[in-house]
Amino acid sequence: MAAPQSAKKIARIYERLGRSYGKRRRIRCGTLLEQLIITILSSDSSESQAFRALIHLQKEYVDWNEVRVSDDLYLGSELSRMGVNSGAPIMLKNALENLLLETSTLQPEVLDAMTFSEMGELLAKIKLPKWVIASLLLMESRTRKPMGAVQVPIDEGVARMMWRMGFASTPRATVQIQECIRASMPDDEEHNFHRVAARFSREFCSDPTPHCGKCPIRTDCSFPRGKLPSGRTAAAGKTLRQTGVARRSRPPSLTARAASSARMPKH
Repeated sequence: MAAPQSAKKIARIYERLGRSYGKRRRIRCGTLLEQLIITILSSDSSESQAFRALIHLQKEYVDWNEVRVSDDLYLGSELSRMGVNSGAPIMLKNALENLLLETSTLQPEVLDAMTFSEMGELLAKIKLPKWVIASLLLMESRTRKPMGAVQVPIDEGVARMMWRMGFASTPRATVQIQECIRASMPDDEEHNFHRVAARFSREFCSDPTPHCGKCPIRTDCSFPRGKLPSGRTAAAGKTLRQTGVARRSRPPSLTARAASSARMPKH
């Protein structure tokens, strides 16, 4: 169980990220395939924008296979007008392509007939980002009600953010991070936390050079002040002299050139 102070802190962080990356809106679609598509489309936009883009695609294309084989530039232009970021169309087409390779069909009935464990295995096979898989598993668990707690994969960027904010001992402590998120977030908000945290980490909390000066939640983070959650100080960037770049690129001194000339054999 998360400590009260930790729960308040993560709620405060989520509130700020929600203001930056869209409202806390849980849009539920009719099929798992539609839910997969809207989750991908919301990767760098709000879920309301992603939902409008989903409706547009359903009206403009015969089926999802036609979307899969569509022109990249044209699809990107269409989705851009709906407010969807330029990276989402490629992710969508790759997901549809991998899904077709794994199931031999893009009919939504096939996915809806899967058990919860089969669905989790399929999502891992089609090479989706971990935050997408986490979001889908959490949303589907609300309706399919699997036995036991749902173990969701933790995106690398989300893990790095949680570590820097002080919620984990290391960025690889995925179980600790899962438990912290689950204990601090309402069930119907947990999936959206993964979405906004992954987007935040891509824009601000990158590795190894985060954009701390512009970070919207820097007041809750000790990383900019050089103190990591483990108590170690943040490693300073290596100087040119330490990396050896300066030594290799610096022209030889007059003394060194004279010594080198003296060692050269005379003809």
